[in-house]
Amino acid sequence: MRIIYWSLIGFIYFLPVYADLFTSIADLQKLLAVEKNIPELINSYIATENDRLDQLKNFVSKYKDGNDDLHKNMNIVSNPINAFRMIKRLTNAWKELEEKMRNDHAEEFLNNVTNSELHIFPKDEDLAGAAIGILRLQDTYRLDTHELANGYVQKSKISKPLSAHDCFEIGRMAYNVEDYYHTLLWMGEALERIKSEDPPTAAESDILEYYAFALYKQDNVKRALLATDRLYEIHPTHSRAKGNIKWYEDQLAAEGVKKSEYRKKVPPLINIRPVDNFESTERSVYEALCRNEIPVVSILIYLNKS
Repeated sequence: MRIIYWSLIGFIYFLPVYADLFTSIADLQKLLAVEKNIPELINSYIATENDRLDQLKNFVSKYKDGNDDLHKNMNIVSNPINAFRMIKRLTNAWKELEEKMRNDHAEEFLNNVTNSELHIFPKDEDLAGAAIGILRLQDTYRLDTHELANGYVQKSKISKPLSAHDCFEIGRMAYNVEDYYHTLLWMGEALERIKSEDPPTAAESDILEYYAFALYKQDNVKRALLATDRLYEIHPTHSRAKGNIKWYEDQLAAEGVKKSEYRKKVPPLINIRPVDNFESTERSVYEALCRNEIPVVSILIYLNKS
């Protein structure tokens, strides 16, 4: 277990800098401290909001008493002066009510957080960096997606299992950088996990849209068509499902596939890991070292020759 731990520590430092937040263990420890303070921050906001809501309740009570008095003597509106006073009262009351209802302190609260030491709240690019880190870990140790999603690295438990939505997010980050190899792996895992979740943490229709396109990009056109059929079945009003079905059918027609065979004789899944991003000799050597496939002395000989 200790070997796995130190390998992972080294792996984190090896990762390219995708976001400042993920450059060191120290940064992650700071983020952990921020997460610990979230309940206190929210409780502070709730207390402020409760005060505001109490003011609104008092306003309602006071205004209701005034309304009761008015309705006891409806003749007062026939007097122009009284009519003016009532309209003025209503106008001012609405302004006060509008101010109290709009002043929910949310913007002030968020600004205080942004301008404080808590400004390191992660953003989308940080999430992308963390997801890419998982993909690099997976490739370095040649990890099975299902095992990694269950929190295992080389048979060692390193975390709790991921949810279907976690897997969906990792797949989506891979998709955003046109890494369809990993998109297929993680969207496929997400599809499997929603079957055992109650309620599901991710929508099947959302997963299928990414999954189908990744299938197509990895030369699995028939499978992409079947996945989109399923998408259309569960979400017939989906804005792209029907058009994508026709697109995949047209692709099969262009390949000479008969219409009657579009959904038959589906070939095995093709999902080849791209070469372009992994051609670096240094990286290949590093991955082999992490997997204990070559001794450290071989690394030193290689570096001396370089």
